[in-house]
Amino acid sequence: MKSRKAIPAKTRALLQQEIGSACPFCTSHEVDHFHVHHIDENPENGDFGNLLMTCTTCHSKITKGDISVHEVRRKKMLLRNRLPTSVIPIPVRKTTIFGNVSNSVVGDNNRVRVEIKNQTKQKYPPGCIGYDVLKGNYIGYLIGRYNEFKEWEVGKAGMNYAIFSSILKKQFKLGPTRSIYNLPLERFDELSRFIQRRIDGTKLARMKATKGRAKFYSSYDEYLAEQN
Repeated sequence: MKSRKAIPAKTRALLQQEIGSACPFCTSHEVDHFHVHHIDENPENGDFGNLLMTCTTCHSKITKGDISVHEVRRKKMLLRNRLPTSVIPIPVRKTTIFGNVSNSVVGDNNRVRVEIKNQTKQKYPPGCIGYDVLKGNYIGYLIGRYNEFKEWEVGKAGMNYAIFSSILKKQFKLGPTRSIYNLPLERFDELSRFIQRRIDGTKLARMKATKGRAKFYSSYDEYLAEQN
């Protein structure tokens, strides 16, 4: 289990400023009970863009899936426009220098090696859908749409959000410790079509289709246009 890093007081203050001291989902002003949610669910990723302050109730809803990942990411995107760019923390990059720097300026036999590392680890490696923010967000959006349609069918009390995640992992042959966002980027279209078909197959979608309302989700290009 990954350890949860403490959020610096300055960062918490900026997060509270970002939401205007009101929960971005329910507008609660009980700031003494606010939580900081890690959007990518990686407690080691303390980048400002990965953090969102919410009330305890809405944080619980996010954790359970009552508030979708797509909703959370979209809310963060909208809220970031409230803070001036000058006050938004920029992820610090670490520079390590090996060798004798002062002599290397004039010497021929000294070498300087500069190694730059990101302090924050990426949850998903390059080449995965989760590494591509826009495509990862679109998959989250589609999963959110499926959950909305399925919830209409079974009701909130009967909704188990983990079931669809298990279906996706089984369909794409992913191990128990991996998520659908670990799927290779070249399978993005295949994954998108599969989730879209599952949405089309819900009772609500079929009912709407008989009434001529067959637009249940945005295409990837439409989704990108909606974000601008």
